[in-house]
Amino acid sequence: MATKKIELTSDQYLLLIKMVYLGYWMASAHKDDVDPLVDDIEQHIYSFASVFGLNNLVEFDKSLNKFLPSAEFEEEMETPVQEYDDYIFWEELSWRLAERDFTRKFDQAQILCMTVDEILREKNTIADRYFEEFGINGVENLNFSK
Repeated sequence: MATKKIELTSDQYLLLIKMVYLGYWMASAHKDDVDPLVDDIEQHIYSFASVFGLNNLVEFDKSLNKFLPSAEFEEEMETPVQEYDDYIFWEELSWRLAERDFTRKFDQAQILCMTVDEILREKNTIADRYFEEFGINGVENLNFSK
């Protein structure tokens, strides 16, 4: 395969390794096995850290024969990862509850008579109530019953 070259400033490379870290995390955090292609590109990008003077963020582990994010880098990236996790948690919870409530509110015959816009508007209205509730109270008022 033919290779191409790109030129980056130190600031651009710093942003790139942050993006690679987040992309790798998203692609592999929920899996036992990492896609080898994802691993390969991460290793390739991280291998240039010393060229850009960022050995404090990416270290080479001789025992694993791999480049790894340093503890300092992992700590720095903890905030955007946690912010993303929090956002997705509330977003997914709200939308899943809205979907559940929508199907409880309307039977199949009613749904079939609705336009796509009507369905979306109704689901958005329901989801908005959850977004507001969770934004104010978190899970404090969330209860389960059988």
